[in-house]
Amino acid sequence: MSAREVTSDAVGYVGPGLVVRGRVSGDGDLRCDGTLEGSVALEGALVVGGRVVGPVRARAVAVEGRLEGAVTAGELNVLAGGRLVGDVRATRIGLDDGGSIQGTVDMDVDLPLGEGDAR
Repeated sequence: MSAREVTSDAVGYVGPGLVVRGRVSGDGDLRCDGTLEGSVALEGALVVGGRVVGPVRARAVAVEGRLEGAVTAGELNVLAGGRLVGDVRATRIGLDDGGSIQGTVDMDVDLPLGEGDAR
């Protein structure tokens, strides 16, 4: 399941017009269409439709709005209109036309060595 498909039994929601400040953590998924200021640590997925300011660690992250902070994820998708400002460490990264990432990107993957490459 990707962060685009937030369907677990434990789904949290921060609605438009709401502002949450502090640390958010849990086993489920979270969709934020409001503002979340603070660290996020989820075993599930995070969908940012509004604004998240702070470091994020999650299984999967989809950015439709704005995320300002370092991201560590198994999968990251920055969708059209989404903006991520911060350093990224992820195994898989998707960047749609019209989405943007400003920061360093570290894809935590082992690439196969080509013929003649040092071992």
